[in-house]
Amino acid sequence: MQYHTDTHPSDLNPTMQQLLQNDEQRYLRLLHSVTDYIYTVTVEKGEAVNTYHGPACEALTGYTQKDFEEDEELWYRMVEKEDRSKVLHQAEMALKGGNVPTIEHRIRHKNGMVRWVKNRIVLKQLESGEVVGYDGLITDITERKYAEHALREGEKRYRRLVNSITDYIYNVIVENGRAVETEHGPACISVTGYTSEEYRKDPQLWVRMVHADDRKQVVKMVNMALQGIDPPVIEHRIIHKNGSIRWVQNAVVLRRNERGRVISYDGLISDITKRKQAEQLADLKHKQLIQAEKMATLGILVSGVAHEINNPNNFIMLNAKLFKKVWADIRPVLDEHSKMDDDFYIAGMPYPQAIEKVEQLISGMSEGAERIKNIVQGLKDFARQDRGDQSDMILMGDVIQDAILIVQNQIKRSTNHFDVQFAADLPQIRGNYQQLEQVVINLLTNSCQALGSKEDSITVRSRYHKPNREVVVEVADTGKGISKEEMKHIFDPFFTTKREHGGTGLGLSISYNIIKDHGGKLSFESVPGVHTTAKIRIPTVS
Repeated sequence: MQYHTDTHPSDLNPTMQQLLQNDEQRYLRLLHSVTDYIYTVTVEKGEAVNTYHGPACEALTGYTQKDFEEDEELWYRMVEKEDRSKVLHQAEMALKGGNVPTIEHRIRHKNGMVRWVKNRIVLKQLESGEVVGYDGLITDITERKYAEHALREGEKRYRRLVNSITDYIYNVIVENGRAVETEHGPACISVTGYTSEEYRKDPQLWVRMVHADDRKQVVKMVNMALQGIDPPVIEHRIIHKNGSIRWVQNAVVLRRNERGRVISYDGLISDITKRKQAEQLADLKHKQLIQAEKMATLGILVSGVAHEINNPNNFIMLNAKLFKKVWADIRPVLDEHSKMDDDFYIAGMPYPQAIEKVEQLISGMSEGAERIKNIVQGLKDFARQDRGDQSDMILMGDVIQDAILIVQNQIKRSTNHFDVQFAADLPQIRGNYQQLEQVVINLLTNSCQALGSKEDSITVRSRYHKPNREVVVEVADTGKGISKEEMKHIFDPFFTTKREHGGTGLGLSISYNIIKDHGGKLSFESVPGVHTTAKIRIPTVS
């Protein structure tokens, strides 16, 4: 029998030819469906001398074995530029016989499309450890990479969506008038910062998260719901996981069984922080407007009262000067008379004691009248219409002295230890004299109110900080101090610890903005029960 090893397809009968064509088509389909191919590198003396790409390379790269054989640099050029260093490092590790990492990188297909591949290498080594070659397995991971990218983009969109949600629903299961289970919807993290799982693990988290001042009304709402009474919609504060305070609206809808008993209720939490902030800002502007109207009215009243006070005070000042001259003229006569009469009395006092008293009275009248004049002038200056601009050239020492003059009576009532330490030759600053005086008055008033007894002290210091070219003013007291919790809110509009004494919570908020408008900073340092220091920093004129 003779065997033909070079049979041509045309020599076969039609049935065999058809079978052969079918096999070739299946082979081509199989070849195109393959996403892996093997390449082999021969190594001599640590260098690659030959590379063989398996037949499946065409399906993955678009290039044939022949293309790779004719162009030894084709594989390198096919790798995306940003990934070439990674591929070279892998090849170098293989040639050295080291631990070769599996890498993922991009290639440019013959049709111009970018594909992602995984590149694994298995070394061929002699017993001595010398590398004589290595096989590489290239796997097409493009679809996986695109899926990962799509997943990441989906997660980003989900996060943006969740972060934009300002509402979330919670559900409470009720048995026999008691809450037995609470489930917070997934959007709770965008409002509260906590996940549903965190609420599940810690059933008391929601209660603790409610602001301490608002817990009473929240507990009341819950009790009404458990008793089957439809509670009103309430607004309250919560403490976000990041420590910030947020306002929420809390609405509850009851679910009852056929007997009318509450079996659960759904709550809708809506973040209304921005609305509350807008309302507070509007309220602040309204109160500032009222304050401005009061100050304008006060300015008119002060001007009228100042006129009424100045007239009799001028009379006192003139008469005091005249009385001083009269006393100077009659003193020698009285001295001569006292020499002749040892029992000489004036107003029931021995003459030596009387003359000392009279001179004190004359001096006191003159100094008191002068002080009245300065106080009235200070009030007129403080209450006059504020131009609002910041064009004055100002010495902060003058501002401090005028502020002290206005609150001097309150300082005397509050402490026996008031000290002022002025630095010499402070440079000028540019600003609004009245506004800065208002800030210093506010700080001095706060210090007076913080003192526990007259043995506590207040110290005012000024200095020039040359490196920053700033004038620094400090108002320090040894009063009750400010707690860490209060320190977070001292500049918030309407925050006050003195509401029962008429505090509005606007003083430091307005002062902070005044200093900020002057390009400066207002800050506080405090140790509760020990001391507090308010520090103003304002840049000097260049």
